[in-house]
Amino acid sequence: MNSSLHSFHSLTRLRPWIVAASVVASLFIVSLFIVHSRQDAAWARVKQRGVITFATDPTFAPFELLDGEGNFTGFDIDLARALAARLGLKAEFEAVSYDGLIGALVVGRDDAVISAFVIQPERGKEAGFTPPYFDAGLVLVTRAGTTVTGDPQQWAAGKTLAAEYGSTGDALARKWSRLVAGVTPVAAPDAGAALQAVADGQADGALADAVTAFEFLAAHPGLTLAARIPEESAPYAVAVSARSTVLLRELTRALNAMEADGSLEELRVKWFGEAGGEVIYPASE
Repeated sequence: MNSSLHSFHSLTRLRPWIVAASVVASLFIVSLFIVHSRQDAAWARVKQRGVITFATDPTFAPFELLDGEGNFTGFDIDLARALAARLGLKAEFEAVSYDGLIGALVVGRDDAVISAFVIQPERGKEAGFTPPYFDAGLVLVTRAGTTVTGDPQQWAAGKTLAAEYGSTGDALARKWSRLVAGVTPVAAPDAGAALQAVADGQADGALADAVTAFEFLAAHPGLTLAARIPEESAPYAVAVSARSTVLLRELTRALNAMEADGSLEELRVKWFGEAGGEVIYPASE
C-alpha cells in the first residue's frame, strides 16, 4: 500500500515535467509543419526533377519564337537555358498566351516565366520578379559623334525630334516641345522612318523603342544610341510565383553572375548588336 502510494506521489511530482515535455514536443511538431508549409514547392520540384519549366509566349521575335521545326528560340530562350545551366538544371518551355503567363505560375503548372515580361509591381501578391535583364523602353538615337550629357530633354532644346506618329516617343517629343524652347517634333509614319530621318539629316534625333532602335543601328553605323529615357523604361524580368522565394533568390544570383562576368552582355550583342550589348542594370541582390 505504501509502495503504491509512493509511486502515485512520485508520478504526481513528475506530472508538471511530463506536461512541459508534451508542450515542447507539440510546439516542435507545429514548428516543423510551419517550416514545411513555407518551403518553396517549385524549388523542391525543379531540384528533384533536374528541370525548370519556363512559360513563354513564342510570338515576340527576337525574344521568343518557334523556328521552322517548332523549336523554341530567341534571346529569352538562350537566357533561360543559361540560367538553368548555372543552377545545374535543364530548361524546358511551354507555350502560353501572354495574358495567361502569371496564371501558369499561380496554379503551379510552370516554374517560371520568361517572355519579354515587363515587371508589374501591382501583381506582387501573385508573382515575384528578378532584377531586369533588358530595357525595351524609349531611347534617343542621334548621328554618331553626338554627345548627350545630363537630361536628354534639355539636350533637345533647339533640336528636331522624329518619332512614330501616335507612339510614346511622339507624345514625349510633343511634351518636351511645350517645356523646352525650340524643340520641334516631327511625326513619322513608323519608327523606322523616324530613325531614317536622323540618318538622312532631316532630324537631330529620334525617339524609338529600344528593340527597333537596336535593329536599325545594326545596319546604320552612322547613328548611335545617345541616351535612354528613364521615365519611359520597360524593364523585362523573369517572374516566379510569389511563393517561390528560394527559386527567385537562385535565379537572381544566376542572373547577376551573368551580368557580372559579361555573358549576359554577350547574349545581348548576339541578338541586338553592339548597341544592345550596353550594360543596362548593375548587378543587384
